[in-house]
Amino acid sequence: MIAYLARRALWGVFVVVVVVTLVFMVVFAIGDPAATSLGANASPEQVAQFEEREGLDHSLARQYASYLGVMPCVRKSSANYDGGEGFCGLLQLDFGSSYRHKEPVFEVIATRFPRTLLLAVMTLFFELLIGLGLGVLAATRKGSLFDTGFMATAFLGISLPTYVTGPIFLLVFAFLYGWFPVGGYGVDFWDHVYHGILPAFTLAIVGAATYARVMRSEMVEALRNDYIRTAKAKGVSGSGVVLRHAFRNALLPVVTLVGLSMAVLVSGAIITERVFAWPGMGSLAIEAVLAEDAPIIMGVVLIFSIIVQVANLLADLAVAALDPRIRLGN
Repeated sequence: MIAYLARRALWGVFVVVVVVTLVFMVVFAIGDPAATSLGANASPEQVAQFEEREGLDHSLARQYASYLGVMPCVRKSSANYDGGEGFCGLLQLDFGSSYRHKEPVFEVIATRFPRTLLLAVMTLFFELLIGLGLGVLAATRKGSLFDTGFMATAFLGISLPTYVTGPIFLLVFAFLYGWFPVGGYGVDFWDHVYHGILPAFTLAIVGAATYARVMRSEMVEALRNDYIRTAKAKGVSGSGVVLRHAFRNALLPVVTLVGLSMAVLVSGAIITERVFAWPGMGSLAIEAVLAEDAPIIMGVVLIFSIIVQVANLLADLAVAALDPRIRLGN
């Protein structure tokens, strides 16, 4: 177990570093953050001062090494800068300062991340509640009209992207019926939850449809096994067979899918948060891209990459807990 966790952790770190490296090269090699931050009327002297303060006057390789924290700091705006001998990078938990917000990236993300986390938890709740419930019902009624209608609805749900369903739900349930707020975040916890229902449900449609199809397929296969017939022969009721025997075995691929779907959830949140004016990490990412706020872009990419890796690791551990036959070392 420990060896497996160590290997997975090292692999996750490698993936995060590769992602951060690629995004860093794209962000800092393309575009002109100085011109975007200072405006079109900025003088050459102002641009030069900005680039010197943010370390943009150094080579891309040195900027990257300084950003990682393996070479002395090149950003004079950093609190850790002491004339070029101190370090101010990721290894020092220094993400830099936002060009747009004029605040440390860590503080900006710390404000936005809990909002995206709340939206993600609500989305996952809707996905599992709807997806697993419908999948089990369809499997126990295989070949019925309900099963046929479910398959068609699930296919439609998978086919609809969030940038289509989001505006439709907003128009119908917020503007037309007024059941939910038009957008925003609210003022207290339960108000946050109320404001998050519509965007979370929008995000959950694709995931719920996917979980439902997978759950139906696995349940149908599980109900055909010999141990199900043995349980029925021993007098176990139909619901008992479904819940105590078939359901647990059918959960294994679903749990794996939860970890794999985190990337889809993160990318979908970027669009959905923008549609519903939800002030989370997704909205922050779009604002940073439009403003060429490189430190924020890098911070968001780093956090999202870590979330995906941690989710995949937790999914693997959950599968092992559900099925003792699985040997993590193999």
